[in-house]
Amino acid sequence: MSSVEYGQCPVCGYVMLPVLDRAPCGHREAPELRPLDEPGVVYSWTVSRISEDDGTLLAMADFLGGRIRVTAPVLHADEIAIGDEVDLVSGIDTPLALRRRS
Repeated sequence: MSSVEYGQCPVCGYVMLPVLDRAPCGHREAPELRPLDEPGVVYSWTVSRISEDDGTLLAMADFLGGRIRVTAPVLHADEIAIGDEVDLVSGIDTPLALRRRS
């Protein structure tokens, strides 16, 4: 797993994830890549169940003070709580995943 980068418009500061070739703000300059290394905060979560015994813990987290919102599986956790801090990582079986900070 590696850290994730987000894009930021060099003109107005608009942030995006995933990074697009051109920012939705309309400026022509290419977004600058920045590491998303500050923690996110869980604001909601759920379990997606395939069966009664098999489910995936998903959390919704705000990063950069809510400027980026992500919904992703939570790695190596059976539970999560609103307010928990998480890191956004790229995974093997999923493009993005959340990992609870210890």
